[in-house]
Order: sequence, then C-alpha cells, then structure tokens
Amino acid sequence: MRQNILKNKRLLMIVLFILLFFTSLRIGAVSNVTFINLLKGNKLAWTILMSSRLPRTLAIILAASGLSVAGLIMQSISRNKFMSPSTAGATNAAGLGIIIAFITLSTQSGIIQTIFAFCFSLVSTLLFTSVINRIHVRDVVYIPLIGMMYGGLISSITTLLAYQFDVMHMMQTINNGSFARVGSYGMIYIIAIPLILAVIYSSKFSIIGLGEDFSKNLGLNYNRVVFLGLVIIALVSAASFTAVGPLPFIGLIIPNMTASFYGDNIKKTIIDLMLFGINFVFVCDIISRLIIFPFEMSVSLTISIIGGVIFMFYVIANIKRKNKSQIQSNDKLISRKNDKEPQIAHD
Repeated sequence: MRQNILKNKRLLMIVLFILLFFTSLRIGAVSNVTFINLLKGNKLAWTILMSSRLPRTLAIILAASGLSVAGLIMQSISRNKFMSPSTAGATNAAGLGIIIAFITLSTQSGIIQTIFAFCFSLVSTLLFTSVINRIHVRDVVYIPLIGMMYGGLISSITTLLAYQFDVMHMMQTINNGSFARVGSYGMIYIIAIPLILAVIYSSKFSIIGLGEDFSKNLGLNYNRVVFLGLVIIALVSAASFTAVGPLPFIGLIIPNMTASFYGDNIKKTIIDLMLFGINFVFVCDIISRLIIFPFEMSVSLTISIIGGVIFMFYVIANIKRKNKSQIQSNDKLISRKNDKEPQIAHD
C-alpha cells in the first residue's frame, strides 16, 4: 500500500515536471517560439529556443537539483534538519572567492571564478563544520542561526573588499540571483558531476546521518565520506553561484519537504528530492517572469519570499513538537513520582 502511494506521488511529480518544463520553454518576450513554428522550421524560433530558452531551462534543472542534494547531504553530515549551504556560509564564501578572483586576476572567466569560489566554499564549509562539531548546542535551530551570522560575517568582508577595490558593480551583479544571464550557463553543467557522485554514494550518506560511531561499526570510512560530501556541497555552491547567483532556501526547505512526503532514506528518495526541487524552482522562476511581463523579477527574490514562509512554518512546527514532547515527558515523570509515593491507609 505504501509503495503504491509513493509511486503515485513520484508519477505526479514527473507529470508536473514535464508540464513546467514545456511552460518554461514557452514563456518569453518573443512570442513566436511555438510548437507549430518549430515544426515549420522557423529559424528565429529555433535560434531563440537553442540559444536562450533551452539553456535556461537546463540551468534551472541542474541548479535546483544540485542545491537540493547539497542541502540533503549537509543535513545528513550535521544531523540537523535546518542546515544547508546558504545557512552554513558556503554560498557567501563562494561570492567572496569570485570577488577575490576579480581583484587579484582582473578576470571574469567563468572557470577561474568557479575555481576560486569552490576553494573558498570548501575551506569555509570545513571550518564551520569543525567548529560546530566542537560545541554542544541544545536546540537544533541555533546552529543555522550561528551559520547565518557566520555567512553575514563573510558577506561583510566581501562588501569591504569590493568597496576598497572599487568593484561594487561586480558584487551587485553576482549577488543578483537570476536565470536571465544569457550565455553564462557554461559553469552550471559542472553540477552534473557532483550529482552523479551523490547518487552513487547516497546509501553511505544515509549511513553517516546515523552518527560517527555507528558508521565506523559498519566498516564505513566516516571521515572520507564526510569530506566527499563537503566537496560535493562546495562544488555545487560554487558552480550555481557563478552561473546564476544566490538561490536561497532551496537546500534548506526542499529536503524537509521531501522527507515529509517520502521519508528520510536518502538512497530511495534522492530522485524524488531532485524532482521536488526542480518543480519548486520552476514555479518560482515562472512567477518571476510573469509577474511584471515582459520584464523579469529576480528569481532569488521570489524564492526568498516563498522559501522564507515555508522555513518559518518548519521552525514553528519544530518548536511546537519540542514543547509537546517536553510536556509529555514531564507528565510521565510526575506520574512515575506519584506511583512511587507510599499509599496512606485510611480508617
């Protein structure tokens, strides 16, 4: 029965993906990109489709699936449902790397920017995870808050450097998350590599989510798998940030929404996770393109509004669940205490 329900949900997500895929290809300021014109061999329609509409749609698929998987791996490594690349400083560090590449090498080459973004993102993620593992935080909500402060510190350094070396225009450009950067999608295809690695190692990422001791008891090289996970997170963050800019909340809310529908088994749900993330970003991108048509809003703004609401819902739900469990625990303690008290006989 449960398998049938999961299959029906997956089928629904696939159908929704197909509908959103062709809707994304259809939307644009030039209205002659239609199925009929493409069949007729209209050169303008085919040129717009192959040079702009299709690369943009593929960029959405890769960025959304990559950030969703990166968020899932981050949550598995930290064993915290509120962790993601955007709440651990990885995205902010990628922006810092791009600014330093521009200052030191005076280049806007995509591959150089991606290399710098990857290195800074990896070092930042390693530093943050090592610090978090050494401190004991009672509530899981506090860790992403610490991560946001850490990311804010990195962003402040980025702004200071951009202002000092007069490259504020560059910082404003890279901080504007949008899929409208025609011709800059080359680096986004790098995400296919970490996605393949994530699928191959999905069962191992699921195991490390159970803890270091449990993983080592099963013969798993815990440190190697964690390092691979951090490399995947850094590479996805760097490539997506270089190509389309920041896309907040995807790695945070999509794994939580997927777990609510399909459960926490990474190996069984990683494809569903990708579909969920892709469909979510498709919807946000379509809204951004239609709300002031023929102009376009920044997709990061749309994702921030919708994702922020969903994030607050999960935070409130977590607090309510914790309070409820604490009340139940107190009731049990009171009940046990009453049972242990000696009964006084009455004449």
